Amino acid sequence: MQEDLSTTSLFKKRMSYLGNGDQYFYKEPLHITKGEDVWLFDKEGKKYLDVYNNVAHVGHCNPVVVDAMVNQAAKLNTNTRYLHEHIVALAEAIIESMPEGLNVCYFCCSGSEANDLAFQIARNNTGNKGCLVTENAYHGNTTAVFQMSPEDCTANQRESWIGTIPGPQEYLEDEVRCIQKTKDQVTKLKSHNHSIAAFIADNIFSSEGIYLPREGYLQTLYALVKDLGGLTIADEVQSGFGRTGDFMWGFEHSGVVPDIVTLGKPMGNGHPISAVITTREIADGFNRDYGYFNTFGGNPVSCAAGLAVIRYIKDNNLVKHAKTVGNYFQKELVRTIGTNDLVKDIRGSGLFIGIEMKDDTITSSTVEQLMNNGVLVGQTGPNNNVMKLRPPMTFQKEHADFVVQQLEKIQLNF
Repeated sequence: MQEDLSTTSLFKKRMSYLGNGDQYFYKEPLHITKGEDVWLFDKEGKKYLDVYNNVAHVGHCNPVVVDAMVNQAAKLNTNTRYLHEHIVALAEAIIESMPEGLNVCYFCCSGSEANDLAFQIARNNTGNKGCLVTENAYHGNTTAVFQMSPEDCTANQRESWIGTIPGPQEYLEDEVRCIQKTKDQVTKLKSHNHSIAAFIADNIFSSEGIYLPREGYLQTLYALVKDLGGLTIADEVQSGFGRTGDFMWGFEHSGVVPDIVTLGKPMGNGHPISAVITTREIADGFNRDYGYFNTFGGNPVSCAAGLAVIRYIKDNNLVKHAKTVGNYFQKELVRTIGTNDLVKDIRGSGLFIGIEMKDDTITSSTVEQLMNNGVLVGQTGPNNNVMKLRPPMTFQKEHADFVVQQLEKIQLNF
């Protein structure tokens, strides 16, 4: 029987046994014991509106997803070396949602694994080693993908095959300068004998401060990378599955078609599953040289969860819902706090919104105060001064009103 520990005792054991035990949200770690739709509950029963967690994409403990997982777990769980209907059905459902030509699926367990595999495929296909990423990007934590994540991988840790380029905000401010900086990075990579294998971007540019890119940004970069013989990778771990509204995938806002797409976090609503989607030609080239197998990637229970998520999104029209509620949320934020001197900008798309504050100290203080008032949000951006609002897709207008009310309550403390 599991020991019922106090929060203090649990924290001490965590610090003793976990290598990353000191990494947690907020000044004092929350002891969360239950989730239900858009709500989380702590050990004392206090509830918090979750406006951060895109892992529970269709709501915490969504009964449709839970039932699908439980029913499959009671029958069978194994790997993709055996035939199983769920594995093929999920691949088919994902491919049907993609632009024509993106018609081959590989299953993994996490976004990091998916991005790592995508980069392996790009290197194999092009024969090149270099990679372009935006200056504060985050794409995961494997050995290679950590290098592709300058948000965490500092300049002195970075290897010579990585080139960092401006994000969409700089393109908006000065397109010519942005393109020139990108070309300068390509020249720098070539000086280290690295040609471009890939350009990877998440398409809401979360770590850059949350930007839906202006028209022309991705088109320009995709064309440049193609001319250099590289492939384009769309990291949809954060922007995918309808989160940005209007479209199922974030890259669709820009009218581009990537060579490779990666999926992760929200795909299984908390159950570990991810995927890489590419063209038959690219996949065949990779398969001739390598055999990809992942023990848990694409197992029937994970695929049951993934199928349930996609069906729930469709059955409940959640892509349209994200746009409708997200637009309402942004308008209410602008109306109530948009003129505050400490709020620099409110931006985003669908149910992925950023509130840029004057500085990181004000942002951190606001995040803490919101937590104390029962609202959980995140913090991001190159200067760590952007509040990240990224709730489950089942978030409603009344939940947006609650967040706005709590922000209004703490305005005098900004």
